[in-house]
Amino acid sequence: MNFLLALLPIAIIIVGMAGLNYSSKVVAPVSWIVALFLGFLVFKSPVEALLLTSWNGFLDGIRIVWLIFAAFTLLIIMVDSKAMDSIKQGLSHVTRDKRLMVLFLAIPFGTFLEGAAGAGAPAALAAPFLVGLGMDPVIAAAACLIGNSCPVCWGGAGVTTVVGSGAAGLDFVPVSAMTGRFMALGYLLLPVLIIGFVFGKKAFKGIWKDIVVMGLMMGSINFTMSNFLISVTELTSLIGGMTGTFLFGAYLWFRKDAAMPEEYRFNSQNESLSEETSEERSSQLSFIRSLLPYLILSALLVVVRLSFPLKTLVSFGGGYTVWVGTVILASAFVASFILGYSQFFVSSAVKAFKRVIPALVAMGLLLAMVNCMKLSGQISTLAVTFATIARFFYPAVAVLIGQIGSFVTGTNLGSNLMFNPLHVEAVKNLSINVLPVVAAQNTGGAIGNMICPNNVVAVCACVAILGREGEVMRKTLIPSFCFFLFFGSLAMFYTYVIFPA
Repeated sequence: MNFLLALLPIAIIIVGMAGLNYSSKVVAPVSWIVALFLGFLVFKSPVEALLLTSWNGFLDGIRIVWLIFAAFTLLIIMVDSKAMDSIKQGLSHVTRDKRLMVLFLAIPFGTFLEGAAGAGAPAALAAPFLVGLGMDPVIAAAACLIGNSCPVCWGGAGVTTVVGSGAAGLDFVPVSAMTGRFMALGYLLLPVLIIGFVFGKKAFKGIWKDIVVMGLMMGSINFTMSNFLISVTELTSLIGGMTGTFLFGAYLWFRKDAAMPEEYRFNSQNESLSEETSEERSSQLSFIRSLLPYLILSALLVVVRLSFPLKTLVSFGGGYTVWVGTVILASAFVASFILGYSQFFVSSAVKAFKRVIPALVAMGLLLAMVNCMKLSGQISTLAVTFATIARFFYPAVAVLIGQIGSFVTGTNLGSNLMFNPLHVEAVKNLSINVLPVVAAQNTGGAIGNMICPNNVVAVCACVAILGREGEVMRKTLIPSFCFFLFFGSLAMFYTYVIFPA
């Protein structure tokens, strides 16, 4: 009975947002209230402690919304200054195919951003980028959420694996290597899921070769980084994403004249600039100049992340997302000068602030719910029950537990911190190898990232479609489930066949 009750707040979110299409602004308060009352009445936690942890969760929500606000400010400056139009013209020389552009920005570029900063940076930056290029915001949001799955195993400069492994007393190097063996194959499936569930099955026509190249390229880079370059294995997403962005960008350049269906061409009648207007704007704002804000941001994210100890960045403003948002806002300020738009920086920030106010309520109360579930033991109840029932199938269930942890905490790191100690104890009783199981947990947390309500709300806020979270979540639920089946089977194979105790 306690298991079913502990499942109730999560069920409210899934059914409310994905099933009934309610906004997160409606679902979040209900799920928090339910978690709060369950924590007090059923799980016997002190109401004062539940209210305090709820407040702390709300403050964490404010810190996340700071990142959203900064990303929105940058997007508004890029769009209103017409820099996005210039970038669109420039990128059309690389590829005019929407599908390939989505793969490029969501996977290698998104992997780089995740490795550089984590904390929602890929969705906050890549999704608005796609919208600025003329993509439907629901498609842009879903594509970036699905793409921001595999690299989340490492997170910003490897924090997810390093800190998550340490919580269970494990050396992060072998955990990173085992995780890389999962994700080397995961990257083969990732572009298939993005194209299939974002565009539909007919979108595969003519790009299977490109999908295979993308999967093999990113999978090989990921495996090499995590298993052979062990001195920097924690930088798998950062260096791997940077390398993949360069290589796949070069590949697209050589494939730029390939035939494509007209419906997937960027220069379709309803979303391109006229030839005359394009030339006029291109003369005013060059492609390189327009792209500079993103290049500066990428450089700043890497430099800041690698220049300060993790403890310093985590304590900056009370949370890891604060420094990321600060760097993004600083880049937006620099961008306003580069683009000759400095006099409108303040008005752009005010416009961004007004747009993110609804996200503040949703994000704060979702994290308040999470904290109530953690404090009262509702999350642990879910995990322990799954482990007891699973037994032989525990490696596969570890993927599911990782998904649940990421879903409700909002981060793969939070999921690993909570459940890695549980997995270490479980494998002792089951006499199986701990590394594949912990890697399965890490993998599950990564794919749970794409359906986590916090991330869905964040990316919807960044592309100005709050209230349509259900549409986005429906596009990411099935890919997340497909990944669970894939990685669950792989976890069983690795644990009992390839890497037995």
